[in-house]
Amino acid sequence: MSTPDSGAIVTAILSAAQLTVSEQEYATFVKDYPLIRQAADALYLPELDPDEPAIRFDPLDFYPGAAAAPAGKDA
Repeated sequence: MSTPDSGAIVTAILSAAQLTVSEQEYATFVKDYPLIRQAADALYLPELDPDEPAIRFDPLDFYPGAAAAPAGKDA
């Protein structure tokens, strides 16, 4: 399902990125653009606006068991 402006938006994005694609790739991008746009829009959470972004993330604050886990296959 494509919206009326999907073609114009995809053309603008490809042009801005200076990319040339085949007709088949272009048709796929136009068809998939609304789904990708919807998924990207769903990432916006207005309820988080008052919160400052995290400067760093320490997974041990959320997953204390990770400290005891091996670091990798060679650990």
